[in-house]
Amino acid sequence: MPFFSNGQDIHFSQVTRTQFSINPAFTGTFSGNIRATMNWKDQWRSINKTFRTYATSAEFSFGKGRARRPTFYALGIHMAKDVSGDIQLGTTTIGTSFSSLIQLSRNQRLCVGIQGAFGKSGISTSNMQWGSQYSGLNFDPTLYDGEGIEYLPQQYSDFSAGIAYWYHKNDRNVTFGSPQDAKIGLAVFHINRPENSFVVNGNTRLPMRAVFHASAIFGTPANDLYWYPNLTAQFQGAQNQFLFGALMKYTLKSGSKMTGMTTDMSVAAGVNFRVNNVFDAIIPQVFFDFQAFSVGMSYDINVSGLNAASSYRGGFELSLRFTNPDRYTHRNPQRRGVSI
Repeated sequence: MPFFSNGQDIHFSQVTRTQFSINPAFTGTFSGNIRATMNWKDQWRSINKTFRTYATSAEFSFGKGRARRPTFYALGIHMAKDVSGDIQLGTTTIGTSFSSLIQLSRNQRLCVGIQGAFGKSGISTSNMQWGSQYSGLNFDPTLYDGEGIEYLPQQYSDFSAGIAYWYHKNDRNVTFGSPQDAKIGLAVFHINRPENSFVVNGNTRLPMRAVFHASAIFGTPANDLYWYPNLTAQFQGAQNQFLFGALMKYTLKSGSKMTGMTTDMSVAAGVNFRVNNVFDAIIPQVFFDFQAFSVGMSYDINVSGLNAASSYRGGFELSLRFTNPDRYTHRNPQRRGVSI
């Protein structure tokens, strides 16, 4: 079996809410100074004790508002944990990212980012049961398992990097067919290919993962209605994943760009599709934004051959995001181009 099985990194369906796993160059690519996000995903619950993934991240941008220095910077931190099965096979990571956002024009930036992380993978050997531990009538965990294998949590350091292009308009006058916000980028994770094995003296290395992402928010002929196409392609070893689709966003109430005091409220909904070597899932999504907070919910409807066991129940995913407004923009409404 080990010769024919493949693995992959943790993944979320709401990729725009876990940008630390998509591209470190996207750190700081938002209108604001501080952004914090929490994520939770429960995948294939109908199959006993399968994948559960948790993540949290925070980003801080600094150096904005300097007209003579068109570059500003962003710093991010993230933590993620996934666990699966009776033996709680899982990985915990904590890392930081740094990006430089270089101004190309009033509304355009070239973003370059790096990311370093520390990870730990392991399993709970106390939950393992072996045939040699059955006395003939009962299971006795004190009996020797007879396998002769020593398991040890694996600790490793990780390094990743990426580059991206970010276009963002700083006013609400959106022309039909012209993007309000657009991102496109390429990143490579696990550049140093860290060792990742559950067995003492194992020499398994984590394969590099390449990620391409593109997304944009476009205006429509209807006032306050936008559409958001997106594509994310990931390649790691023998695995590949394509996530694509579109959302429609409607602004219920616009906030003030002059003072930043009035309420900004919107709702977005749509469908994404995931292809992992096979057509894997249909993912309806809905997002609700209220002032500085945003809540996202999605559900993976499993349509691959696994649905014989999953009964089409792929997994529920929830995200919560807080974005601190860019006070520099509010104090200087005529100089929005500086704080893109």
